[in-house]
Amino acid sequence: MVNEDTQTIEQDNEALIAEMLSHAERVELPSELSQNPVVHKGDEALPAPMTVKELSSAGYVYVWETRSYERIPILFYMLSSKLRQRRPDGSYRFTTVAPKEKPFRGTTKCLLHPLAENRKHFDDLGFRVCNKSNITNPHQLRLHMMHRHPQEWAAIEQERIDMERQEDRALQRLLLSNQMKQEKVEEPPVYVSDNPAKPKSKPKGRPKNKK
Repeated sequence: MVNEDTQTIEQDNEALIAEMLSHAERVELPSELSQNPVVHKGDEALPAPMTVKELSSAGYVYVWETRSYERIPILFYMLSSKLRQRRPDGSYRFTTVAPKEKPFRGTTKCLLHPLAENRKHFDDLGFRVCNKSNITNPHQLRLHMMHRHPQEWAAIEQERIDMERQEDRALQRLLLSNQMKQEKVEEPPVYVSDNPAKPKSKPKGRPKNKK
């Protein structure tokens, strides 16, 4: 009986996946080559310019994360496996049906944003600019930096580590200096009296009897 129930559930799930597959619509994502088809403008080595005449791809479809409601483009041939992904609780992660709810948008800016606090310093280092400004929390910001800007993130982290080391050394020097001041004992001054010391008088003995 249990096996029959499980089989029925699996059949229903496959039917649901098939329905979502039927709702998927292919889209063409913006391409740099489609916006700027000139590949080579011509030079002394190759005088004739080169342009892209036609672009072809496997096609993309949009899927939505069922909890965050984020829209994600994926290749069409990956859609079937993507729709079968589940969470530990058994719920499906993605759907091809656009949700009514809007995804939550944060207000945290990328560290490389033009309005970021250390932008001038990063300009001096030659770091790129990132306009992302809707990151939801510090954890997501860290993940964004690690995956989108790994080289810049490594340099920023190294600067932070070096700064912490310098601060620790300065604190250790300060503590050592204070400790040495406390341990230093000043010798008390020698007291010198203004009155000269009087010579001690010899004790007087008994007078001798004269014979």
